[in-house]
Amino acid sequence: MFRTTRTRLVVAGVTGVALACTPLAAFAGSGTGTVTTTVTATAATGALTIAGTGVAVSVSTAPGTFSNSIGATVLSVSDLTGTTNGWAVTATYSDPVTGTGLGAANVKVSTANVVPDALGGVLATNVTTVTDQGLTTPVTVLTTGANSGAGITAATATVKVRVPQTAQTGDVFGGVVTYTVASVR
Repeated sequence: MFRTTRTRLVVAGVTGVALACTPLAAFAGSGTGTVTTTVTATAATGALTIAGTGVAVSVSTAPGTFSNSIGATVLSVSDLTGTTNGWAVTATYSDPVTGTGLGAANVKVSTANVVPDALGGVLATNVTTVTDQGLTTPVTVLTTGANSGAGITAATATVKVRVPQTAQTGDVFGGVVTYTVASVR
């Protein structure tokens, strides 16, 4: 048994010395290998928002007659969602918190002057506007329809108001028009 173990050690030692003395070129050879990089990408999208400076205006007009356009408000629609969806801006009438409301039938809204910003936005030819639309129900006042809404786009919204026919001299009425934006898809 001792002899067998000793023989194995001698043979292993001779093999080790033989390998150590072999030139490096003897180990060069062909082979294959792979390296992989796994990437996970998450879409970091912005938001679809509407902004503008609200205005408070007053007008004196005879009962039963619509005023000229008032309350010019520049609306800015910013679509940084990264999608090709279009968007639509809706105008909604509500009575004031205090005081006597005009009533939705006595308010009309119009939009115009669509302009993309310098960094991109929707061209005027790709946005539908409205003229003198009554607000008895919410009204889509700007829309890109099926066109992409990407970028920042500005437009002007105005209103016309009518004092109710039953008003007495000195009666004061009010109303609030709210503009919101949503994706059309």
